[in-house]
Amino acid sequence: MDILNSSVLGNCHKIFPELTKWQLEIIILFSSGLSQGEIAKLKQISKQAVSKALNEGKKIYHLDNVESIRYVFIARRLVFISLV
Repeated sequence: MDILNSSVLGNCHKIFPELTKWQLEIIILFSSGLSQGEIAKLKQISKQAVSKALNEGKKIYHLDNVESIRYVFIARRLVFISLV
């Protein structure tokens, strides 16, 4: 189930080209403050699928925990906004 429209994902994918669109959508929702359970319910997928996407992001960014993904996401978005 697509929650975010394709233009939002496309714009964010320019900032996060190392992520798949699937990973990016999960990370956007997670960084917006939703829990893994809330994301799973919203997207009608398993919590394990959400956890897998977040753990893949954690590995990509060499983070110690999934929660840190929120900080990476917010920091990179702020840098991008300040450059535009």
